[in-house]
Amino acid sequence: MGITGTALAAARGVGSAAVGAVRGRRWPAGVNAWGQPSRGGELPVVLVPGSFVPGEFYWYRLAPGLIADGHPVFACNLPGLGTREPARQVAALTEFVSRVRTATGSSRVILVGQSFGGVIIRDLLRSDDDVAGAVLVSAQNHGFRPGWSRFFGAPIARTVVGLVCPMALRLIPGSAYLADLDAAEPGAPITTVTSTRDAFAAPESVAVAGADNIVLQDLVPQIRSGHMLIGYDPVAVDLIRGAVASAS
Repeated sequence: MGITGTALAAARGVGSAAVGAVRGRRWPAGVNAWGQPSRGGELPVVLVPGSFVPGEFYWYRLAPGLIADGHPVFACNLPGLGTREPARQVAALTEFVSRVRTATGSSRVILVGQSFGGVIIRDLLRSDDDVAGAVLVSAQNHGFRPGWSRFFGAPIARTVVGLVCPMALRLIPGSAYLADLDAAEPGAPITTVTSTRDAFAAPESVAVAGADNIVLQDLVPQIRSGHMLIGYDPVAVDLIRGAVASAS
């Protein structure tokens, strides 16, 4: 599937989310099935979106595949659609994961996050020893590309961004927050998936030491999906499903 097909898949995801909302269903079918016993016997998966993009829109290609693989799938939105300070977001994700554990009876979970959501998962791994595995998709683990870092570092922009999306300021390369993440040993196996065409983070910024770091174009050079469309790219979706299966 080329970039046009991937974009159309993303558009269908948004459309499906809108139709679902009209019908009173927020999430893709089978997601957040609280109180229903797992039938596949696989570990539960928690999906965490990036900033400003509701998870209701983002997981319409990945979630059905994970459910077909036998996983109970749960998804959340973080405070301020992923824009608030890291500590607040980690607390919210910790609470959501606790609910998933209670609902499924499984202490072990697998976490999948895109962009800022992936960074927050990496943060949570510092305090949660019961995560079986994590997949970080286009996560700015070592900060933004230089152009974004310069923009966020400019005085006026920094003031505005600090109000609208303080999380972004923590992802400027060299920040104390990123240094703290790098100093911690992850408590679970990590897979990262990214694209050379990601406008926000270069592959070396997404890669994590000791992780299985995958760049889409190393496998299929023709792939043009970037930061947002990667969640709908069929190669990326298959890689995420494979990483989840390996963590199970």
